[in-house]
Amino acid sequence: MVPYERNQYFTGRDVFLEQLFTKFRDSSPARYHGRLALYGMGGIGKTQTALEFVYRYQSYYSRIYWISAVSQESLLDGYGKIAKRAEIKMPTDLKPIEIADRVLSWLRETQHWLLVIDNLDDINILSTDNLGVQNIVQILLPQCGSQQHTLITTRNPRADDIPAQGVEVPIFDKTESIELLMSVSNISLLPNSSENETAEKIVEELGHLPLAIDQAAAYIKQVAGNFARFLSHYTEYRRHVNRWIPQRPHPYPHSVATTWAMSFNAVFTSHHTAAELFRLLAFLNPDGILIDFLRSGSAALRDDLRQLVSQDIKLSDALLRLETFSLLKWNRLDETLVVHRLVQAVVKDEMSDTELTSFRAMTVDVCNQSIPT
Repeated sequence: MVPYERNQYFTGRDVFLEQLFTKFRDSSPARYHGRLALYGMGGIGKTQTALEFVYRYQSYYSRIYWISAVSQESLLDGYGKIAKRAEIKMPTDLKPIEIADRVLSWLRETQHWLLVIDNLDDINILSTDNLGVQNIVQILLPQCGSQQHTLITTRNPRADDIPAQGVEVPIFDKTESIELLMSVSNISLLPNSSENETAEKIVEELGHLPLAIDQAAAYIKQVAGNFARFLSHYTEYRRHVNRWIPQRPHPYPHSVATTWAMSFNAVFTSHHTAAELFRLLAFLNPDGILIDFLRSGSAALRDDLRQLVSQDIKLSDALLRLETFSLLKWNRLDETLVVHRLVQAVVKDEMSDTELTSFRAMTVDVCNQSIPT
């Protein structure tokens, strides 16, 4: 019951996949044992990693199920499909939540299964409080054990809230990045060649992000023809290239730009000032932005941003909202923020000329205010 074929271009992650399997097989009484949540920013490859895990370790399971959690309806529908697939006997007039309850009970009594819950970005989807039912399961997750495994993909790094054991999907290293670039573009590289140097520049420019590299390689194969021409196109037409979608069958239908635009727009809708703060962060050092730097330069900010930055409670709420969608990493100990450079590029590419001028000027003013010398 897996909706996607195995990705023939999947590369890297060997050690990471082995670690996931080891965590599942660990018999120690760990918290949320048997339930792992793969988290990370959009485009990091959470779904593809889960898919490869399914195909690589399918012989260890008697039953494998895959359901979408983009909405509560899709989650309940997924449990309904499991009921049919497993031929669980039940009355025909049951409501979706009642079917899910019986499926969860069946899974509790069954062994050797793996359930993948994909795209669980809103953890409220798991709650049944909004359904107005009584004496029914309160959380739409199966019980897990040593032979009952649930693998979840989510952008939310606070996996404890799911609840599950969180495992961050890492950025590719240089070797993995170039291997993916070569594999998808079908271009081989010779060591120490000029083409190899260009490939290194490409993956560095894309921040070693798997989705960006995959789509860049497809662009090279279908449009540019070689690495040097792609780099030229990307330098001159970055916004167009990041919005380009490969003409091929693929389980992920969105461009690099659309992937993060969806996350940003979700924040923009629910917390407009947090989204405006993120626009400002797009102009600062991606590898480490000091919160104290923002505070010391707050006098140069617009009124709404100045109030947000100056009040710890409001700033924390905004950063939590941005962190929920993995738009940034917030280190509470040293009070720094990290934003992927490609996310910054996409955010700036989506701004109007007026907005770009305004935020550039504000950035300079903040620097002058925070570091007057």
